[in-house]
Amino acid sequence: MVKLPEIQIDLDQLNDSELVRLCQWVGIEASRAWPRSLLVQALNNFEGSDIEDPIHKYRYRLSKWLQMYWDRIRMQMEKKVCPDCYLCRDLQVLECYNDNRKKIEGR
Repeated sequence: MVKLPEIQIDLDQLNDSELVRLCQWVGIEASRAWPRSLLVQALNNFEGSDIEDPIHKYRYRLSKWLQMYWDRIRMQMEKKVCPDCYLCRDLQVLECYNDNRKKIEGR
């Protein structure tokens, strides 16, 4: 789902580039050519959508699989890897899922 972060963000404390990036992160097609007032207005009026992210089904399966077998596989993984796939970028989740697909799906 695409929603603003749960943390409170004081938009007045952000510079213009940060405002543009935040707009783009939530799906607003903003550019640096927009005046600051328009960026702030767009973020203040933004309503998050309830559209399910299609990657979440893979994220969920992969996370559950990792949690089930974490005691066995954690010593074989890089130190930065954890079983919480919701902390990873979409591309990383898809690559990991694809690499382990047969094991996860029980083939």
